[in-house]
Amino acid sequence: MTEAQRRFEEVQRQRLAEKVAKLATKTHKDRVHEFNEKLELLSEHHDIPKVGPG
Repeated sequence: MTEAQRRFEEVQRQRLAEKVAKLATKTHKDRVHEFNEKLELLSEHHDIPKVGPG
């Protein structure tokens, strides 16, 4: 394995560890809240179309 490959794998491991740590700090409730906020920002184009009687 070359030096560049070793550095690349080390950086990948560090990024994965940071991502896992970031996700571990949020509760399920926090993630749901953020997801709902994201959905509120979307246009009505993404809403479920009303089909059928009524």
